[in-house]
Amino acid sequence: MLEERAPRLREPLIVLIALALGLVWGVNALTNRDPFWFWPWFNQPAVEIRITAAGREYVFTPGMPGYERLNEALNRILSGPNIEGYEPQIGLSEATLSEYRQGMGALTVWVRYDPPAQIHTAYFFPKADLLIIPLKGPHAELRPVFGALRGVIRLGALRLRDRRALEEAVQEVLP
Repeated sequence: MLEERAPRLREPLIVLIALALGLVWGVNALTNRDPFWFWPWFNQPAVEIRITAAGREYVFTPGMPGYERLNEALNRILSGPNIEGYEPQIGLSEATLSEYRQGMGALTVWVRYDPPAQIHTAYFFPKADLLIIPLKGPHAELRPVFGALRGVIRLGALRLRDRRALEEAVQEVLP
């Protein structure tokens, strides 16, 4: 005599969950061109960190006093848990860039990477060899991080939850 078996839901449910997770991962990996978009840490050494403040420019490279402090703060603020969102419509005009470089009320951090760095996030933010982070001046209230690759600044910016670590580091290293 044949024994009736209770329907098994566990195996199809496991397959369904695996497919859903694979789909979410795949869509984000393709959209962001980053298979590790879920990785929450950023740890890249910058080749150069420039700070423009009130029309003056300060340059920090590996080995210089202040560089390690700045790079550590950058790695902390650019890590996944501190990325709050994405502003797709914000961009930088030549006038805004000029204000960042020479404006008396501006304070901006310019970070160069070689090779280009990937900030792992679920938001669309491809590799960049230059990050522009305004601390004072146009758009600074949004806490943005703009990205550029080979001299082309992209439309859109990541929005940081908190940038105090970078602000404190900048205050420590500037004369």
